[in-house]
Amino acid sequence: MDFVISVLGGAWHILSEASIYMLLGLLVAGLLKAFVDPNYVARHLGRGRVAPVFKAALLGLPLPL
Repeated sequence: MDFVISVLGGAWHILSEASIYMLLGLLVAGLLKAFVDPNYVARHLGRGRVAPVFKAALLGLPLPL
């Protein structure tokens, strides 16, 4: 039983530490959805096989920072 409580306590600690970053990510995603035209995103990330993957990786690289 102590193991379960320890795991739940650790999970809660991680969630509480990461919550501000999750909220910030949701805010940025909402702003992008509101202000960036979907056709613009499709034009840059929707065609080809290799280039869109590299563009998406470069755009997503600073997100964890």
